[in-house]
Amino acid sequence: MSDFYLFGVPGVAMVFVSLLAVVTWRRISGTAFKWFWAGAALWTVAVALKVVLTLLANQAVVRLLNHILPPLLFLPAVGLYVGAVSAVFEIGLTWLVGQRWKFMGRDPNIAIAVGIGAGALEALLLGVATLAPWLAAAAGDDICEDREYLLAHAGATPLFWLVQPTGRLIALLGHVSARGLVLLGIADQRRGMVIGGFAIFALVDGTAELLRLTQVRSVYVVDKRRHSAVQPYWDCDFSV
Repeated sequence: MSDFYLFGVPGVAMVFVSLLAVVTWRRISGTAFKWFWAGAALWTVAVALKVVLTLLANQAVVRLLNHILPPLLFLPAVGLYVGAVSAVFEIGLTWLVGQRWKFMGRDPNIAIAVGIGAGALEALLLGVATLAPWLAAAAGDDICEDREYLLAHAGATPLFWLVQPTGRLIALLGHVSARGLVLLGIADQRRGMVIGGFAIFALVDGTAELLRLTQVRSVYVVDKRRHSAVQPYWDCDFSV
């Protein structure tokens, strides 16, 4: 399989998902671009704060969970922890902004645009990050380790190139529904909608992390020349 199939196609598809979401909602609703940018800014600030916490606390939390929980419950607990942290920072910041500027929730078009802006920026950045190894290989860099890992997944996954863009689309819908519920719930003074927004985001992000851990940490990529393998998840550090 070519590097373009492994890295280029999924990366381009994720960028396409990002741009298509913004353009489509802009044409449907006529919402000003500033609200998409507002969502992107909220995502940036929240993720920066979340990264600081995860760098400081994740390894300790994961080791604690590994120590006190049976193996069957360890991965679900890590997914639940990651989802909860993401909801607290990303949806929590949206809640704070919605409390300060309640008019954002009185117009559903604005609330949806804020969610799309956040999810679109995330998809765009991840798409560019996926493209980076392909561009590095084209420049002559050695990406054997990344290539071997993705070859193992591509060989076992039909329509491999659709996995990452589909994940980004689901995540983007999660951003829209969670942030929209929170902003609309604040404006309408409906606590259930706000709680639902937090719960949806935690569930989506936690499930994504659980699937990532299940796939990434339990797969062994064997090098036939050296007969070595990637460490399983329980031997690896979780820095973010």
